[in-house]
Formats: sequence, structure tokens, C-alpha cells
Amino acid sequence: MRIERIEGYLVRIPLKKEFRFADAPAQYCESVVLRITGEGASGWSEVTPGANPFLTSEWSGATYLTLRDYVAPIAAELRAVSTAKSLEEAFAHIKGNNHAKAAVEIAWQDLNARLRGEPLWKTLGGEKKPIKLGLTFDRSVEREVFFQELSRATEENFARVTLKMRPGWDVQVLNFARLDSPSWLQLQVDVEGGLDMEAHADTIFRMDDFFLTCVEQPLNPRDFVAHAMLKDTLRTPICLDESITSFEDAKIAFDLEACKFVCLKPGRVGGLANAVDIARYAKTNGIDVYSGFELGTSLAWRSVLACAAASGSSYPTDYLRFGELLEYDLVPELQPTLIEEPGDDEKKRPPRSFRFVELWDEPGLGAEPNLEEASKYVLDKFEINV
Repeated sequence: MRIERIEGYLVRIPLKKEFRFADAPAQYCESVVLRITGEGASGWSEVTPGANPFLTSEWSGATYLTLRDYVAPIAAELRAVSTAKSLEEAFAHIKGNNHAKAAVEIAWQDLNARLRGEPLWKTLGGEKKPIKLGLTFDRSVEREVFFQELSRATEENFARVTLKMRPGWDVQVLNFARLDSPSWLQLQVDVEGGLDMEAHADTIFRMDDFFLTCVEQPLNPRDFVAHAMLKDTLRTPICLDESITSFEDAKIAFDLEACKFVCLKPGRVGGLANAVDIARYAKTNGIDVYSGFELGTSLAWRSVLACAAASGSSYPTDYLRFGELLEYDLVPELQPTLIEEPGDDEKKRPPRSFRFVELWDEPGLGAEPNLEEASKYVLDKFEINV
């Protein structure tokens, strides 16, 4: 496939209401959008490392500059790209900066699928099945608002709810959330690596009191051994998120039996091909995978859904209420719908309806941004003609 032009955009979209990212308030969604043009079509990507380096070392401003000055020029020098693997090999000498690499890889994957005339989820090996959805709530200043949102999530039949939690967060809120939630709700906690085995032992081991589906990233992301030790003493399953930035990370985690779940984000692991490889490897090791999503627009979410379809995971994929959150969405939002799941007589589980989203039939990601409409949200842009 011949590459003819690469365009990159640093995008900042105001939010209708405050969003908390890594325990910091955010008034806007900042992401990096890339367009690759070749053979009469365009492929798109949006990566969402966040507006600041508070959650990981990557953030949108740095990702954009790395993409503009290093990653995109390397892709342009290739001129023709036949596989995602060839991109990975070309970028191998660039240390880290996985979101910048993923921006090119996902856009190439989208272009490849469009030229094949098929949806991206199909090109990646996925089946057209509805994707079950879950919501995430960050620490709220007002408990009343928090519980209103939690109640709304269950009333609207979202299958999973994740509660962000950090040192100092009132464990009693988690207790109330568990007591007020229906038994069918998959409730989990995301700590984002904020706890220490010694300093926060009381908090960590209180997790077993709440019958959680899992506790996500309880300890330092790079300390696989500590997670493996904790897994042996905690009844609540451990999910790794920030720890998994590559296939090598996944192999270490699985070899050490450090987790039972993995929250997988295509941008964090360098692209869709790596994400799908990790998901399939996880399945062979008895590890459940779900597709995570940070603050971004529906363009980025479509690539997350394609990953979820290709991974074959039945665990709920992250969802945002885009229309309520973003002043402008880059592409039309895929609307969730209620779908009934059959019951299980042996487990005495009745049929129940949950929120799902249907996958698209259009080629690639199924939609393209309107650059003229989106131009007022662009902070900076570059273009490389090959």
C-alpha cells in the first residue's frame, strides 16, 4: 500500500462538564488525530494519552511532537507499507512513545480496511457481535452526585461499573456502592497504581469485603513481582492496566501469574496489531481481557471497539456518554442499545437486558472527521507529502 500524504492534528475540544483524569480536573479533551492518504482513500486514527503526564509518562502534546518530528517522517520514508509488522520494525529504535507509534499504525489499519472494502473489526479478525458496555466513575467531590450517577448506570442496564479509587478515598463510599448495587452488576475498583503494599495494606485488603469483579492496577505499574505476591494473598482478582505497554510486559505478567484480568488500550501498546496479539496470548493463559478507553472522541472509541471485537472478549468495553460530555464529536457516536441475554437455569440466572453497541458495516472505522467543521478545535497541524 503506497503512502502519499500524512497529516497530523493536535486537537482540543471543550467539555460540557468537568471530567477527572488521573485525579486532576479536565475542562477539555485533548488528543492527537492522524490521517494517512494513499491509493485514493484515507485512513484515520485518534490516540488519547491525556492532556498531562499524570497517569503515564505520555501526554498529547509530547505525542504530537514525537509524531510530527520522528514517527510520521519514518512512515513517510517507507513510501509503501504492506503489514503492521513492518511499521513496528521501522519504529523499533524509537524508545517508548507508544501512542505516537499507534497513531500511524491505527491510521494505516483503517486505510488498509477501507481499501479492502470491509470494516476494520473484520480486517482484524473480529466477528460482528454486539459489544457489551461498562462505565467508569472518578472520585466525585459530592457523594450525592456520585450515587445519582451510579444509580443511573444501573437503571440504564450497563453491565459493569468501575470506580476510581486512590489513597484517602473513603472506603465507606465503596461499601455503600456495593450495598446499593444489584447483584448482577460487575463492580470493580481502579486504583491507577496509587497504593503501596506497606503504607496502604488496610485499604488493599479491605477490597475483599466488597465482592468486586477485580481491583485494577492496585500497585506501581512496573512492579510485577509485587502484584504477583498480592495476587496470592488477595481473594479479589487483580487487573493490570498501566503495567501492560507491550507484548513483553504481558508475557512477564502472565509468567508471574500477576493478574487475572488485563485492561487493554491500543494506544498504550503501540497499535491494534499488538493489542490483538496480547489479547489472544492472554486467552491462551486463562486471562480475561477487556478494552479500556480514556478521554477521547468517538473516533478513538471506534478503534477500541474494533479491538474488542477482534479480541473476542465478553467482558464489557469502556464507554463514555459522548453527547453529554463533548462540545463537539469528531465522528457520529454509535448509540448504545438494550439487548437481552438469555438466562441460565443451572445458575438460577434469569434473562436480563444490558447495554450493548452494534458494530458498523461501513469500511474501516466507518466514519471520517469533517476537517472544516473541526478546524476551530485544532491547536496545531502538520503535513508530509511523500
